Amino acid sequence: MAQTFLAKRSESETILTHSICFEYKKNFCYYTLMFSNLESPEISFKKHDGKETAVRVISETLISDTGYFGDVFDTIIEIGGHQKRVIIKKYIGDEEEKRRCAKQALENYSSAKKAGLKVFPTFRISEDGKSILMTSGFLNDQICLGDNNLKNPAIEKIKDVDKFISSFFAEALKAAQKGIPLGADVPFIIVSKDKPTKIDFVLGDLDSLRVAEDLYDVWSYNIGNVKDELDGFCNHNINPNFRKKFLEKVDYYYKQALESIKDNKPK
Repeated sequence: MAQTFLAKRSESETILTHSICFEYKKNFCYYTLMFSNLESPEISFKKHDGKETAVRVISETLISDTGYFGDVFDTIIEIGGHQKRVIIKKYIGDEEEKRRCAKQALENYSSAKKAGLKVFPTFRISEDGKSILMTSGFLNDQICLGDNNLKNPAIEKIKDVDKFISSFFAEALKAAQKGIPLGADVPFIIVSKDKPTKIDFVLGDLDSLRVAEDLYDVWSYNIGNVKDELDGFCNHNINPNFRKKFLEKVDYYYKQALESIKDNKPK
């Protein structure tokens, strides 16, 4: 179903302001807003280093409203005369809570970047301090998996699978060295659409990322969450004929990471 809204600029001129396209999935309504240049003013987003960039929103599609902190939009922006696909997260709650959460997310990103962790290259806060613009993991040739999964467990062969799994655990250990716990919701997995499938990861959901005041058992916590993430990814997205082999590799590199903890974990 689609609806088109018209607004009058004057008695003799009617302009298209935006359209909304609805797609019903179960009990939730996903929608896309299309904006005209007249109704979409430039919005400034600021990097963690203070540098500002002005963008114009062309369209936005709600892709998740199940997050604890805010709603996520797949967004097309215009910047420097070119269109670009990004993610914008709009925080929920009262005005103070929205600004607090967005500010914390930017600080978390800055901490992760300084620690040399694998984060998206773009992460900026809006001029009103209530939303975040970040790099999109969704491109024409790839899909980004967070708390969502592929419709069919179609992955049968993964290119450089050992490199992917071992580097994922290595990232967990690197974060632990910096005292940064990686919650189960932090990593995103990037999956290519071409065959053989190429997969990668990025630390994308930084709302709950914190530098631990007490290192407690952050080492085991991090690699345990990576193992759970990989096990879940396998069970939901990999063809049953390939699952056993994949899980065996996960177990192998998990045990290697446990051994590494003995040498690196603070006494």
